Amino acid sequence: MTERARLERRYRRMLACYPRAFRRESEDEVLAVLMSTAHEGRRRPGVAESADLIRGALRMHLSMPRPPRPVRNAVRLMCLGAVLTLAVPVTILVTLGGVRSAFVQDPAAGQWYTFLLTQVVPVLASAPVGAGVWLWLAWANGRGYGWARAAFLAFFGLLTVGLLIGPSEGAANADALPSTSPDLIATMVLWLVALVAMLLTFTEMAHPYYQRHQQKPAQQ
Repeated sequence: MTERARLERRYRRMLACYPRAFRRESEDEVLAVLMSTAHEGRRRPGVAESADLIRGALRMHLSMPRPPRPVRNAVRLMCLGAVLTLAVPVTILVTLGGVRSAFVQDPAAGQWYTFLLTQVVPVLASAPVGAGVWLWLAWANGRGYGWARAAFLAFFGLLTVGLLIGPSEGAANADALPSTSPDLIATMVLWLVALVAMLLTFTEMAHPYYQRHQQKPAQQ
């Protein structure tokens, strides 16, 4: 790789800090200016030049339109949803002793270790994934991406289906996780948080914030 190619690659790495919309429209032009003003034989950007590029990227990110209050509140609720998602397995672990006693006292309840592998372990394993989905949706809605509302609506639909199907499956399956008050309360609170967050993203004040991303591709 030539020195010019190394310098161009390093410039591109620094320009990757800029917002995607700016890079799509102006990255090649800015890169051409940087390469044309670079001294012959230079292998990496200078300290002052790097500082200017980083400051420019920070200014662009900080100057992004602030989300309206409904969207900000929705994002906070989505972050809360991530915390509650991790709290659900905690409530299961806290109540696990009582559930085990029920299995020991009732021979018809099924095998305890089968119950652990088929009911408890999947819930504990899926909780971090669910929390990650909540945080990803919070980030996307906070940035105002038009698809983020639809994605969260679909996510809310899955939560609702799970809430409705869960008790019926538990009644039909002898090895299902018995419903306890803490579990049920945590699940209901999680669903209510999702409901309020979803409604906030579809308010009249939030609509223009999402529309601005949908209009940009049409203008280009």
